[in-house]
Amino acid sequence: MTVLLWFLTVLLAFALLVLFFGLFLLWVRAGVEAVGVNGEVSVELRYGALHIPVWPRPKHLKRPVPKPKEPAPAKPKRTRKKPKYRYSLNRQELDFGELAALALTLLDEMADTLRISRLRVRVLIGTDDAAQTGMLLGGAAAFTGMTVPFLENTFDMQDYHVDVDADFEADHTEWAFTVFCSLRMLRLLIVLLRHRRELHSLYKRLIKKEEAIEHE
Repeated sequence: MTVLLWFLTVLLAFALLVLFFGLFLLWVRAGVEAVGVNGEVSVELRYGALHIPVWPRPKHLKRPVPKPKEPAPAKPKRTRKKPKYRYSLNRQELDFGELAALALTLLDEMADTLRISRLRVRVLIGTDDAAQTGMLLGGAAAFTGMTVPFLENTFDMQDYHVDVDADFEADHTEWAFTVFCSLRMLRLLIVLLRHRRELHSLYKRLIKKEEAIEHE
């Protein structure tokens, strides 16, 4: 009997230790940092003090270019197992208004945990047509005027600056940005679980599952 009690005590202590460790991992802030300049973009994931480069792919993850070798005798090809189903996007059920409403709802519930530590954007609009440049500048200025106050009033923004201008003599647009945002994974998990039915329903309507039939 004593051995059984000791075994249950150790098992309970181990379960509590795993639970606390899991909660600690979910409580650590996780974020994304992206930097871009005129088409060159780099993305890095952060989990606490851990930095994980995502794009461009790290060198040790890139496949080395095979060197040309002498032709080897042909080997019989292995028949790959054909997938039974294929998945595609059901564009008829795609409702951008519904997607935007759901995204705003999720962001609103994570407003107290989502932190935008850095947001710096600089855009210098230029095209071959001065009238088109002016129209693009007006649209970009209106979009900036709506988006920045929304971010200011909704999330914890610490370092941000957005500059949109135009060069009517330039024939191309130049841009640069840097953004770093983070949140607590525990809060994200809670929000996703709270809206799991809506997300599952949206997934079932948007992702179409069909039998993979090959036409000979």
